[in-house]
Amino acid sequence: MIPKGGMPNKKKDNPMPDVTEFKPGNYRFIVSPGGPFSSGIAAIPGYALRRVRFARPIPMADGFAFIKAHLEREGRPITALAACELRSPAAMTGEQFQAFNAEYLKTLHQWGCKAGDINPLARSNLAPITEVPSEAMFFAFTYTVPEAGASGDFLISGKPEIRDGVTTDRIVGGRDVSLKGLEIKARFVMNAMRERVDALGCKWDAVTAAQIYTVHDVRPLLDTVFAEYRVSQIGLAWYPAWPPVIGMEFEVDVRCVRTELVIDAR
Repeated sequence: MIPKGGMPNKKKDNPMPDVTEFKPGNYRFIVSPGGPFSSGIAAIPGYALRRVRFARPIPMADGFAFIKAHLEREGRPITALAACELRSPAAMTGEQFQAFNAEYLKTLHQWGCKAGDINPLARSNLAPITEVPSEAMFFAFTYTVPEAGASGDFLISGKPEIRDGVTTDRIVGGRDVSLKGLEIKARFVMNAMRERVDALGCKWDAVTAAQIYTVHDVRPLLDTVFAEYRVSQIGLAWYPAWPPVIGMEFEVDVRCVRTELVIDAR
């Protein structure tokens, strides 16, 4: 149901998350204890987010090298890197995903992109079913830049239809990928997006873009879920792809980033 005022009623699916500041990066982040990335980030006042998408994805090692050189050219510390968007050859098992994350984090930790044992950067990852990469690739990255009067920029990590902190009935909607099942999954994920934006103290109406990762037809959901959340006409991007771990069917991320660049790094 859409209440008077046009936005869906918010039902809290998870307890209010812990938000802390990563001072070397000039952003705040939603803590995901033990996770390889945070649940989302927001630039602190006086800083904005800038997103760079590669014209074509490039291998992960090359992506890290490009990011380091780019931030140096921009006069930003390497710790200003706030989010990474990746592409994988295929959805992974839990064990494969852990191994992938260990390799991914090596470079970030060498750069000082960590807060004790916590990983502050946001992230999304997916496995395309078309133009399938032969190895892990960088699709885009986001970093902080100083900007007088700036406030409210944010980027929420990719979130599939899984309940955090539980071991049974973890996948919302189970294996049901009928339209009804997909709607249940989509509402859960979009509610999580809204909760994360709220946790960061940011405004949902400020969302500038949203991305959907699924192999299933989402067209009918544009009229319902995504229109209700007011993201169906702001540059909503659907990538025919699997979420990064086998067993998941539907993932979304959202962001408020006012400056985005496309760079050919080849």
